[in-house]
Amino acid sequence: MKAKNILAGLLVASICLPAFGQEPEMPQRATVEARGDSVIIRKGQGNLRIRIYEEQVNNEDETPQEVEIYEGIYLEKEESRPNAFLDALPFIPQKKRKNSYEPHNSGLYIGFTRMTDQFLGFGGSKHFPQDLSQSWEFGFNFLSVYHNFKKNPHWGFNIGTSWGYRSFNIDGNVALVKENGRSAFSVGDENTRYSHSRLRHFFFRIPITLEWQQRLSRHRLIFFNFGPEFEIRHGVKSFSHINGSKKKRVGKGMYVNPVGVSLLAQAGYGNLGFYLRYNTYSFFQKDKGPDVMPCSFGIAWYW
Repeated sequence: MKAKNILAGLLVASICLPAFGQEPEMPQRATVEARGDSVIIRKGQGNLRIRIYEEQVNNEDETPQEVEIYEGIYLEKEESRPNAFLDALPFIPQKKRKNSYEPHNSGLYIGFTRMTDQFLGFGGSKHFPQDLSQSWEFGFNFLSVYHNFKKNPHWGFNIGTSWGYRSFNIDGNVALVKENGRSAFSVGDENTRYSHSRLRHFFFRIPITLEWQQRLSRHRLIFFNFGPEFEIRHGVKSFSHINGSKKKRVGKGMYVNPVGVSLLAQAGYGNLGFYLRYNTYSFFQKDKGPDVMPCSFGIAWYW
């Protein structure tokens, strides 16, 4: 079936439909034949639905039958289509349509991170000496899927997966070491001096967020989303410079909880935004280290 035959049929149908008189309560229907195939146009209140069928031969009894190969729903002059697998992958160019929904899982993000003594606390920890200016994290989102609730959406549901790195700088003549079956801080003395100590780990994160957005123009919108985020930690190590020597590993694993659950909130304009996340329980296993919870805040570029 050639495109020009379909376009001609759509043009004829759009001219002929109003000629039937006043608009009936039931949707109108027109069928346009195109070399054995058919295009069905069904016009309802405020939308236009088009189905295209192709005539195919049944392999079993060799009888001809019509098979639907396309369906388009035009609402406010916008075509809706099902999400394809490629829509979930980053760096794939997407055709942006007016009023289309755009999910905001973090594309690239970087920010400061710190330990706190209580949930939703933002002050420094009394149990974890830290230099906030040198404690940071970065990550990137490599998978994003979503579901929007309306054809002309303000609300949507996002799920993503990201990987990254987080590092806590330990302040002073102190290092986090393993001793007596737990992670504890070792304070330097005249014979052993610690400097630039650090606790770091890698992570996979799975944010699940509910998002509200308002489009200001075709290419610009404001948004806010929030929800839980699951974190899988790996590669946990503690480092320090001992007596001015090169960086040395002083502990591995460090009795860190391998899985964390955070609350994530993000807000922004266009492709730029800010994020804030709070872990909901202790970073270390019970009675295996300081009772502290990580939080982080920073900026993100969304794709």
